[in-house]
Parts: sequence; structure tokens; C-alpha cells
Amino acid sequence: MTKLDVASERKAQIVQATVECISKYGYNNFSMQDVANAAGVSKGIIHYYFLNKDDLLKSVLDKVAEDIEKAIVSETKKAKNPREKLEMFIEVGLNVVRKNKEYYQVNMDFWTQINQNTDIRAVIGRHYAKFRETASQILAEGVKDGSFKDVNLIGYASIIIAVMDGISLQWLFDDSVFSYEKIIEKTKNLILSGLTPHNVSASGSP
Repeated sequence: MTKLDVASERKAQIVQATVECISKYGYNNFSMQDVANAAGVSKGIIHYYFLNKDDLLKSVLDKVAEDIEKAIVSETKKAKNPREKLEMFIEVGLNVVRKNKEYYQVNMDFWTQINQNTDIRAVIGRHYAKFRETASQILAEGVKDGSFKDVNLIGYASIIIAVMDGISLQWLFDDSVFSYEKIIEKTKNLILSGLTPHNVSASGSP
């Protein structure tokens, strides 16, 4: 294993330990020593890889967003057409809270800091911009091939992401309120029906 591999693995280890600490203690209540204990390293090692606590926290945010983006890219590559890509985008986004509940809870802690920490606000804003861009590209493909209506791409992408966030938060607060599998299907059908031109069937064929 090269030095670069070791450094990458160690940083990932520290970031994951930070996620666990935020989940356990809350954004404002964990210390670098807590992270060191969870990662099984010294505080000196943490400071070797991260300038300070803010630098570490921004790396945690980046890790959460990158994991989601990688999952979206991996799944949408399997799609045959824009409709399938959008379905997979919605499925991956809605399943984050179930498959990575700890990450989603940590993300909520970060949201509480946007008025106090402009750096965190900027990072979250950048991540949302990336997700909107990904959704917009899928929508643009569908508009181009005629399977989607000609819509305001950023506006519609924003609505899709807002719906996904809202459903995820409701389930996080009370996972008994609806069947998650059914709500995913209903969400996909609702969004796709709003995009489907009148002369195109739900399957995407004229």
C-alpha cells in the first residue's frame, strides 16, 4: 500500500469516526478527543490530516454528498433511457435515509449551523447545486428525446429534490407513518406523470 493509499484510508477512518461522534453527541457536543478515541488514533494524527475542527466537519459533509452522488451515478448508468434514469435518481435519493440513517441525521445537524457558519452554509449549498445539476441533466435528456415536457430544468430539479427531502424527513421522524416502498413508487409515478407529454405513454413510447 502506497503512502497515498494509507493517507486516504486514514482520512476516511477519521471522517467516519466523526460521523459516529456527531450522531452520538450532536454537532456542538463532540470533541476532537472523542473523534480520536472513535478512530483509534491520536489527536495529533487528526491534526496532521485536517487543519482544524471546521476543516474536518467540511470533509464529513463532502463525504456524505460524495457517497450519495456515487450511488446515483452508479445506478443511473444502468438505465436505458431518461425516464429510467430519473426513476433511479429518485430511488437512490429516497433510500439514503434508510440505508444511511446515521449520515442523514448528521446532515440535519449541519443544517442547524447554516446561520452561524457561513462555510458550512456554502458547502451545503454547493452540494445541493450538484444534485440539481445531476437531476437537470437527466431532465434535459428527456426533453431532448421527447419523453419529457419542456420544463424549467433547474426549477423542476429543485421540486424533485424538495419532495425527496420532505419524504425522507417525515420517515426519519416517524417510520410508521407510511410504507416506504409504496411511497417511493408513488413519488416516481407522480413526478413522471407531471413530466410526460400528452402524446407519450407512461412507458415512454408514443
